[in-house]
This record gives sequence, C-alpha cells and structure tokens, in this order.
Amino acid sequence: MVESTAWRPTEAADASDLAALAWRIVENGVLAGMLGASTVALWFLVLDLLTRGVPFYTPSLLGSILFAHAAPEEVTGLNGAAVFAYTGLHGILFLCAGIALAWMFEQFDRNPQLGLVLLLLFATFEAILWGVGVSMIPALAGVVGAWAIMVANVASAVAMFVFLLRRHPRALEHLRQAWED
Repeated sequence: MVESTAWRPTEAADASDLAALAWRIVENGVLAGMLGASTVALWFLVLDLLTRGVPFYTPSLLGSILFAHAAPEEVTGLNGAAVFAYTGLHGILFLCAGIALAWMFEQFDRNPQLGLVLLLLFATFEAILWGVGVSMIPALAGVVGAWAIMVANVASAVAMFVFLLRRHPRALEHLRQAWED
C-alpha cells in the first residue's frame, strides 16, 4: 500500500507554532494597519489645514457622504459625528488591510516565488481602490482632489510596506531572487 504524501497542516506544525504564526500575523497586521491609517489621516490633516484652514474637513466630508448621504457640495462645515464615524470605518478598513498584507508577507517568507504575484496583486488592489473611489463619487474627487487621494494611498502603502519589510528582513532578498529566476 502506498502512503499518502498529502500535506496536513496539523502534522506540519503543532498548535503552539500555528498560534504563534497567527499572533505574529495579527500583531504585524494591526501595527501596519495603524501606521497606514495614521499616514492617511496625517496627510489629510495637513492638507485640510493648508488648503482650507479647517482641520478634519476631509473626514467630515467623507463621513457626511457615507453615513448621512450628503452631496459633497452640501458639506460646508465640520460634523463631529461624521468625523468620528468615518475615522472608525477608516481604522477598521486599514486594520483589515494591514492583516491581509502581513499575511501576504508571511506567505512570501514561506514561498519567495509568490512574492511577485503578491506584489502585483497589492498594486492592482491599490489601483482598483483608487479607481472605484474616484469613479463612484466623482464630485468627491473634485472636492478632495484625485491627486490627494493618490498621494494618501501611495504614502500609506509605502509606510506599511517599509514597516513590514523591517519585520521581514529577508523579504527584499527573496524578492530579488524571485525576480532573477
């Protein structure tokens, strides 16, 4: 009788190894997500102060559009509840993105050839996110500026990638090897 060579996760690592891996992914993901969200928030805080002289205008605008169904041109002042609601949503979405990105880095550590695919998937996701945001609410892109949204997305992605690269020091070498193969 031939013995099966199928991979069984429970045999490959014990529960403590899997728990440690899961904890490392969540920890790195939460930290990366917080860093990405903070980068975007800081960018728009500075932009709001420089262009409008009103801090928190952008989260108020986005929260009013998403939660109060206001048109962008109807939002003229700050709405604290909209700022709070949008900041919460923004944080949750970035935590999810950070955890997904941390998981991708863990997969990349295990299989370096997967790195290029994951990098392309992430770049595609960023482009789709920007395109959907700009096309679904074109007036919003006019008020906030498509360029400002692009800068925020790229800055947050760079911040998250740099953080995760520091947590995975072999990742750049793996990427270089995968690129050459």
